[in-house]
Amino acid sequence: MSALSVIVSLPSDGVIVQSTSYLLSHDVAKGAALSLTASPVLQRVLASLGVSWEQYWRACEQALLNGSDAARELVAARVVGEETLGRAMADALGLPFSAPEPQDQIIEGPPGSERRHLRTCTPALEAKLFIWPRLEALDDVAAWFARAQGGSVLVATPRALDAHRARFTDRQRHHDARFALASARPDLSARTVFSSGQAFGFGFLTLAFLLLLAAYGLEALRPFHIALSVFFAAFTLFRFAVLLDHAREERRRAAERADREAALVLPPAEPLPTYTVLVALHHEAEMVSPLVDALTALNWPRALLDIKLICEADDPHTIAAVEARIAQEPGIELVLVPPSLPRTKPKALNHALPLACGDLVVLYDAEDRPDPDQLLEAWLTFRSADASLACLQAPLTIRNGGDNWFAGLFALEYAVLFRATLPFLARRDLPIPLGGTSNHFRREALEAVGGWDGFNVAEDADLGVRLCRHGYRTGVLTAATCEAAPTSWRVWRNQRTRWLKGWMQTWLVHMRRPRRLVEDLGLRRAAAFYFLFVSMIAGGVMHTVFVAHLFLTFAALASGAAVQVAADWLAILDLSNIVFSWIAFALLAGAVVSPREAPLLIRLPTLWAYWGLVSYACVRAGVQLLWRPHLWEKTPHHE
Repeated sequence: MSALSVIVSLPSDGVIVQSTSYLLSHDVAKGAALSLTASPVLQRVLASLGVSWEQYWRACEQALLNGSDAARELVAARVVGEETLGRAMADALGLPFSAPEPQDQIIEGPPGSERRHLRTCTPALEAKLFIWPRLEALDDVAAWFARAQGGSVLVATPRALDAHRARFTDRQRHHDARFALASARPDLSARTVFSSGQAFGFGFLTLAFLLLLAAYGLEALRPFHIALSVFFAAFTLFRFAVLLDHAREERRRAAERADREAALVLPPAEPLPTYTVLVALHHEAEMVSPLVDALTALNWPRALLDIKLICEADDPHTIAAVEARIAQEPGIELVLVPPSLPRTKPKALNHALPLACGDLVVLYDAEDRPDPDQLLEAWLTFRSADASLACLQAPLTIRNGGDNWFAGLFALEYAVLFRATLPFLARRDLPIPLGGTSNHFRREALEAVGGWDGFNVAEDADLGVRLCRHGYRTGVLTAATCEAAPTSWRVWRNQRTRWLKGWMQTWLVHMRRPRRLVEDLGLRRAAAFYFLFVSMIAGGVMHTVFVAHLFLTFAALASGAAVQVAADWLAILDLSNIVFSWIAFALLAGAVVSPREAPLLIRLPTLWAYWGLVSYACVRAGVQLLWRPHLWEKTPHHE
């Protein structure tokens, strides 16, 4: 049995019985009877709207299940529009129906008002109270206003109230979106590219390297080459460890698959929380309609879904597309970001986060098509864990891997990363470089660590490390998000450059105070952070170094020139690194791809060429880090 004090109205033998309160008891599993009352004010509202008592009853029942209210459920079910309902309630209460004026200054929202009330003051010092009353309590509201004296009371829709709050807080949110983290924890923000110590250290090492090069020629490179070769070999061993772990986990999951599927059944009579969905859009008008279709297909009560589509204020085409598509969609809001530098996705997300209504927050991209059960799986996972589990990463799958060479190898990369590598890290409670989308957060934890860094162009990877530094854990989901891979060289190059530059920023940020990093993470996790990020940054470049060294060695041998024994052994090490790294990736890819993706494996022999292009993007990222560190090269999304 679950009990809730509310007011519900239904006819009883043709007679309307009025009451101001009662205890509503409902056994969801058995469908026990309800104690019901009705109010004449509510009767007039429903009659004017043409809403039947049966529709109202269903809304009340759904509200009880969801922990919401009848008005939200009627609007969510599209039985009646929000504005139409608001006008009907205003007429029944004898109150004006109006949205707050732009010049109305917010005084307060009453404690516990659940965003339903807003107090404002006009420039002439006229007090206003905007309300969105509950249908179940209309009779009480009418009685209260009959006794109230002074001030203006108006009915306004939740969308109008939220829009006015957003307008009123716009300037502060815009400032905080850019500078809050940099002001509170400058040591954890990429606003400053190099700390003074890092700038001195890199300058000193660069000068020393140039002097050694001038004195000893290419021989000065050999110690660095050996060190990086050993490091690269360690990363290859890491991939083999991931492969073995994945095989063990697959056997375990196969044995427990039935139980895991049963776990997605919603617990009876337990209300769900409101879930906020954030999507940043920029010059993507054509993506708006399929995106909204995908988001509204999520297996989550519409009354508890808070979707915010975030656009730059100087992007009129995308704004127009959003406004046209969401005009009749309940629970979807357009958030405008004032144009300013840095033009980054994390700045836009930070600008919208304070407007979130949900206790849980998920981030998607314009191209994303999430599994409808993804939110449910995330909530069930959070529900079964303690508060230290702050984030869940859903796997990303590529739907257009068969389009061309770029898309195919990109799809294999994603399969290895999201189906094997990240789960491996999560099971060992190691720092996880999050993907740029499908991150589910406890909002309280996200706000506690300062949100996203508006100056970091790989804000996802940085946030994963920052959560870990604050004592939070990150897990992974099984319900995937489907998205599209870049299919052209230019788009792929720009995206990979941004990722690598952001990983460089993240490494620099968290290595500013190495001792503090070890204190925050512990030695094991700090070592894992260092190892992973250096591997991600240097891995692609090293392939080119190995291939170049092998070419020079073989060319020297072919010409009859003498080659030192040390150079021979280094060439053998390089060749081993090239071969075994390919084998490790190929085996991992073969282990994680689905039958639909299996034809992509035919592209694996060309993986070295792909890694060569990664090397170019890495060098480009290093140059950008020096000259344009906060440039966000936008990846155009497509179906």
